[in-house]
Amino acid sequence: CKVEESIGNAVLTWNNEILPNWETMWCSRKVRDLWWQGIPPSVRGKVWSLAIGNELNITHQLFDICLARAKEKWRSLSTGGSEVESEDAGLELIKLDISRTFPNLCIFQQGGPYHDMLHSILGAYTCYPPDVGYVQGMSFIAAVLILNLDTADAFIAFSNLLNKPCQMAFFQVDHGLMLTYFAAFEVFFEENLPKLFAHFKKNNLTPDIYLIDWIFTLYSKSLPLDLACRIWDVFCRDGEEFLFHTALGILKLFEDILTKLPEDLPAEELFASIATIQMQSRNKKWAQVLTALQKDSCEMEKGSPSLRH
Repeated sequence: CKVEESIGNAVLTWNNEILPNWETMWCSRKVRDLWWQGIPPSVRGKVWSLAIGNELNITHQLFDICLARAKEKWRSLSTGGSEVESEDAGLELIKLDISRTFPNLCIFQQGGPYHDMLHSILGAYTCYPPDVGYVQGMSFIAAVLILNLDTADAFIAFSNLLNKPCQMAFFQVDHGLMLTYFAAFEVFFEENLPKLFAHFKKNNLTPDIYLIDWIFTLYSKSLPLDLACRIWDVFCRDGEEFLFHTALGILKLFEDILTKLPEDLPAEELFASIATIQMQSRNKKWAQVLTALQKDSCEMEKGSPSLRH
């Protein structure tokens, strides 16, 4: 009863105080504290949309155009009337991936209530940015958005989310930039968990072994759905840094018994663990460390004389 009362009060605060005054209130200490506790499901979609933003200026009309093109492609493929392009390959892959998206929920599979919505968003996306197209793992991200937003708004949030630097690096498989992200992560890994870091180094457990799956699906495949949504809450607010912050929180929580993550991973324990992680190394924050590593990487590629010494 206390939990329900708390959620009810939070909904009132979000609807009556925060959302009507978003621009002035979203970054206040009070809202940040409330945000950390988890956004109530009834306002989550609205808050995510506002926090993610729409830098791409996608409209509902553009979604309709992309969806119409995808449907045309699907029809053409089913009749064998077109040559196979990269877009077409993505559309075929979508059919396979939808059946593997949250299979335990049985809501995205053929005949399920959200199957067509997921199909529409992923299909429209393959016809939107031709330089990316569909990549495995995207279906989980789209599915989480569908559970919190209507179809067109979920597409807008999805496209903008995948346009962020970290997501672009991973989904476009930019090896250089991915390695830079891993190197930045290891700076904070060693800082926060030196013993575990040394253990991983000794056993050649590199970040790509466990981070790629977490980053690709924004934890939605690896964690219980309600907990993944809480991770998304703060990720939408704090950006890519929180993805790596969360990874360190998980490693710390299970430092002594590192095996497969439990299915009933406790939310409060994980967030308490995340809160103890210091995302500052030698007075440098995440963005500063990442920028410095990117700069070093660029200089090495150019063959800077100072680095060759």
